[in-house]
Amino acid sequence: MGVGQKKLEFTVPGAFSSGERGYAGNILHVDLNSGEMNIEQPGEAFYRKYIGGRGVILHYLLDQMPAGADPLGPDNLLIFASGVLTGTILPGTGRHAVGGKSPLTGVLASGEAGGWWGHELKRVGLDALVIRGTSPSPVYLAVENGIAELRDAGHLWGLSTGETQAAIRQELDNDKVRVAQIGIGGENQVRYAAVMHDINRAAGRSGLGAVMGSKRLKAVTVQGSHRVGLVDKSALQDTLKWITGNYQQQMKWAVDYGTPGALGSNHDGGTLANRNYHRGFLEGIDQLRHEHFFPALVIERDTCSHCPVRCKIVVEHDQPEIEPRYGGPEYESLGALGALCGVSDPQAVAKANELCAKYGLDTISTGGTIAFLMDCVDHGYHQGDYQPRFGSGEDLLEGVERIARREGIGDQMAEGSARLAEVLDPGSRELLAVVRKQELPLHDPRYKHTTGLGYVLSPTGADHMHNLMDNFANISGSNICARLEEMGMDTPLPLYGINEAKVRAYTYETSFKHVLDSALICHFYPYRFHHLEEALRAAGGWDDFSSEEIVQIGRRIATMGRMFLIREGSTPDEDRISKRPLVPLEEGPIAGKTIDPGEMADGLGFYFDLMGWDEAGVPQPRAIQESGLEAYSFDV
Repeated sequence: MGVGQKKLEFTVPGAFSSGERGYAGNILHVDLNSGEMNIEQPGEAFYRKYIGGRGVILHYLLDQMPAGADPLGPDNLLIFASGVLTGTILPGTGRHAVGGKSPLTGVLASGEAGGWWGHELKRVGLDALVIRGTSPSPVYLAVENGIAELRDAGHLWGLSTGETQAAIRQELDNDKVRVAQIGIGGENQVRYAAVMHDINRAAGRSGLGAVMGSKRLKAVTVQGSHRVGLVDKSALQDTLKWITGNYQQQMKWAVDYGTPGALGSNHDGGTLANRNYHRGFLEGIDQLRHEHFFPALVIERDTCSHCPVRCKIVVEHDQPEIEPRYGGPEYESLGALGALCGVSDPQAVAKANELCAKYGLDTISTGGTIAFLMDCVDHGYHQGDYQPRFGSGEDLLEGVERIARREGIGDQMAEGSARLAEVLDPGSRELLAVVRKQELPLHDPRYKHTTGLGYVLSPTGADHMHNLMDNFANISGSNICARLEEMGMDTPLPLYGINEAKVRAYTYETSFKHVLDSALICHFYPYRFHHLEEALRAAGGWDDFSSEEIVQIGRRIATMGRMFLIREGSTPDEDRISKRPLVPLEEGPIAGKTIDPGEMADGLGFYFDLMGWDEAGVPQPRAIQESGLEAYSFDV
């Protein structure tokens, strides 16, 4: 391919370019094998059916990726997708999704990122990018107002994310261009490498950075000037007024300290996993609480496009040197790199988070894999030149370096903890904390039983975002309870256990969140069904859009995810959590508690029945037909 010679000019439909519609109507397809590009204009019905984000990602994976494709081969697709609401005037809409087939789990990879990149994608006049093939040499894709061009990236290969962004902006002579990219983690195809945006926002889980690296695609840059519009601005005024008048009170936790502020209370309540899910408390937890962490490290707050909350923290330190341009750790990162590894040194945890951003690594799987190896060392299952110990900040930092560079045992650690266990003592498999080979987030299923059910049901492997949190569904007046009451359910729900009411609640809540991840709104905002209904009416011009349609779309996306999971070879045996996170703890606030296996089995069966799937979780013809999914190839 003649790098620098492949260029496409495209036009933006007038309804979008004049600010009269919430979606651009253009999807850019790029073939890295040949360098050819073309524009698809799928039409209004497509946007109403899939909304954007995860819905669009699953459509292309089911429709255009051959079954059984190698996640790190040319047939896999890498998809960047905004949503119908991305970049509109509604707070929390500065998000987009990235997806493909996961090299970590072998099934769906679908992650969302904040920042400014997604809004800018809409401003160039595109709703999505669908990238296939493998470039013969490193390239990056630059898109600016009606022009898409593949450019040489040989000089960028091997650079950190910060260095890459600076070099691209200098090369394009544009400090405002937004950059989605991989670091050396993606280049080395670490199976949980992330796609980084604005340096410090990650589409982190399931290895999308490795997919990007396998395609020799170093970066995608976007900058545009089109105005994202609404068909009917007046229709959105009530929701806009409600959010702007209530977010400070209803999101006080985010306004005050962001997600890191939840670490201490989650630890004390039993949510936070410690020492690879083996202990009920973290020694030195006070060092990671916001009361200590913020004065010691936080220098300012950051935000995303169309968001007044400023929940992102920015940290800086001299010894070790921590660069503020890489932001700071979120709750999941503090938990995975800190408590899960038994590390309470805030400087070490913040530095490990910076390295993950610099190299492009998912902090949850990085911390989970290091914690697993620490546990293996404790049990005598691993000997070698790197024997990390719980509580050692130095061992934590060395582990991140080894993983990113695939050095020594880091080469096996880069495969994820489940594959690492296959080359260690067989006893090590008892120490795994995974679902579908993906490391668990920092929400202990022994405390949140329906969340544990959600880990099993997620088509992406263990995921806490498109899920239901038992503790919030147990608080009268919470946002989750308010949404469930809109659907006619009685709340609050019991904290512990899995019953039919909680499974039904899970169905409603995950439908809502699948649509959030397609329309692309931040989960932290207290939106309810009627707000989302009003927003989609205003953006799409769909006057008859209803809350019932939100549930229908969410169920459609869940069914598509299950179809993809089964099409790619997943079996009922994989509908389970590994052993370690279910062994009752002997200490701490949730000592003695775990998920009842019978309740888990009954919960799965009831959910399958609600969704119109058979006893093995296979979507049946009627469910497929009701969701309008007959066109997809789906052989069990």
